Amino acid sequence: MSDKDFNNLMKLAQKLAQEKPTKEEALRSLVRAGILDENGNFTPPYASLEITPRPR
Repeated sequence: MSDKDFNNLMKLAQKLAQEKPTKEEALRSLVRAGILDENGNFTPPYASLEITPRPR
């Protein structure tokens, strides 16, 4: 990889790091990672992460 290629990749990485994903993009990412199912619920390996609402 040339220095020019490396510098271009670094600039792209810095640009992407500054962008905030939308809620839909974040949820889609969690589904692709297998953390959430298509309905937005935790998959069995991650079920312990679910927070139950506190009574008011």
